[in-house]
Amino acid sequence: MAARRLPAPQGATPGNARAGGSPATAQGVMDIARGEVGVAARFTLWLGIVLALAGFALTVSKMTIWQVVLPTGDPWTLAGLSVLVGIAIAMNVALDQLREIGLLALSHRLARRMAAPLVMAAAKQQGRSDISAGQALRDVEELRRNLAGPVLTGVVDAVIVPLLILLLLYFHWAFAVFALALCLLAAVLSLVGERLTRRALVASNDAHAQTSGLVADAMRCAEAVEAMGMRHNLAARWEARMDDSATALRGAQNAGRWISAALSTVSGIGSGGALVLATVLSANGANIGMGALVAMLLMWQIIGPFTRLGGAAADWAGALASWRRLQALSQADRGPDTGIAFPCRDARLVMERVSYAHRGAPRALLRDVQLVVEPGRAVAISGSAGAGKTTLLRIAVGMVKPSAGACFLDGQSTSQWQREDFAHHVGYLPQDPLLTDGTVAEAIARLAAPDMQAVMEAARLADAASMITALPLGYATPIRAEGPLSAGQRQRVALARALYARPKLLVMDEPAAFLDAEGEQRLVRLIRRLSAEGMGILFTSHRPALLAAADRVLLLRGGQLAPAPAIPAIAGPTTTGPKAGRRAGEAA
Repeated sequence: MAARRLPAPQGATPGNARAGGSPATAQGVMDIARGEVGVAARFTLWLGIVLALAGFALTVSKMTIWQVVLPTGDPWTLAGLSVLVGIAIAMNVALDQLREIGLLALSHRLARRMAAPLVMAAAKQQGRSDISAGQALRDVEELRRNLAGPVLTGVVDAVIVPLLILLLLYFHWAFAVFALALCLLAAVLSLVGERLTRRALVASNDAHAQTSGLVADAMRCAEAVEAMGMRHNLAARWEARMDDSATALRGAQNAGRWISAALSTVSGIGSGGALVLATVLSANGANIGMGALVAMLLMWQIIGPFTRLGGAAADWAGALASWRRLQALSQADRGPDTGIAFPCRDARLVMERVSYAHRGAPRALLRDVQLVVEPGRAVAISGSAGAGKTTLLRIAVGMVKPSAGACFLDGQSTSQWQREDFAHHVGYLPQDPLLTDGTVAEAIARLAAPDMQAVMEAARLADAASMITALPLGYATPIRAEGPLSAGQRQRVALARALYARPKLLVMDEPAAFLDAEGEQRLVRLIRRLSAEGMGILFTSHRPALLAAADRVLLLRGGQLAPAPAIPAIAGPTTTGPKAGRRAGEAA
């Protein structure tokens, strides 16, 4: 039966990992991110300056009312100036809303452009790529939140403060000194308050986590707790943890209240103190003109950014740490998929003197591995945990480059193959049968628009068709983290995904890890049937029934492959005759 070609993703071309016009590399997206942040900073700065001018216009309007209308009492002048005040207030509100909407749009665009390339870069990392990808998403969200939040606007507001202090200096140097002193006091109080509050919140969260863990443990062992009369002792411990959490939380709230009150007092001193200072200066013969009113009206705008400095500093530190992590991730990215869609006639897999060592490891995990998987032959690899079986399979499918040697599919290096085209020829079942959200049909179709004929054929090949049709919605059944599929059913769907479009080579990592005895026998029959139909199969397992289904069994020990001992005969139904009792052939 001819292999069915998988449909290419929309907008995808060989060697190009772009999606929707996004950059192909994480480094490229970080370069764009710098430009986006620069645009956001300039946008915020210019709007901040216009807002400051609008605020100054509002202040001038109020001063004019005080200076012109009060002595004359002219109602028409008052009406005209009131209109000007209303316009200034409306401009302030409109510009502030425009700034928030603009920053929100910029932050969403930045997150949308950064997320996919950086997560893909994290997925290529060695080790726990799921943790790296999760951290990358959290870092992108941290940047988005800070770009749209008060951090950037607070920085711009603080940049405008020197201009306002220069305006106060124009009236009298004492106003500028007074404003600087209050800014310094507000900054110190805000930073100290943030530190005290954060420390208390950390203690409260730790105590709460201990309480939650204690309750979870008790729920898991509810019968033992009840049978052994541990309820009262458990409740006493729970109450003690709750008291610790509540005490720490009260400390955080008290610290926050006191600091908030102190900052409010500083702001009040700013307005009232400016008036007192103006009175003292006037009494000593200083000509300050309208300086008292200007200082009183501008003082809150000068002190405001510094009262928020503590929270902004913490947010800024978090955003900077996220940026550095993403920058390091982008620098470690191997770059876009520049592989080639080689022709594949037989899908003959050959490993030539493959060695692999983790970075910094004292010894190699794999050493001079020689392996050949011929079409129509099933090769099983056994070995203890940590022997390197999974790494060997990842090298076979081109996800990991060997430290030495090479792995070839029909004479072409698997690591140089274009990934989408490679998936047409090689199906891969990882040890963890993770299925993303979607329907069963979408999962089997590898998240492309399902070709139902190919989907049903893959399910039939995986011996999962009857299981899928028995689901509540059949192929339309949604797959979620806590959905209707058991671990064994998920593995069978993942196997159907690997067999989608009927690849010529099937690579499976512990395919029976979540299967019961019946599922194991189904898998044995599947291996024998597919190899009889000409498909090459490479898999790892320690189960005798699966090892007996292979044409060759190799043992991975000490980083090298060697023929495995004879597999004892396994009773059970077969389709092509038992292969039990066979010994492994040569590794190459």
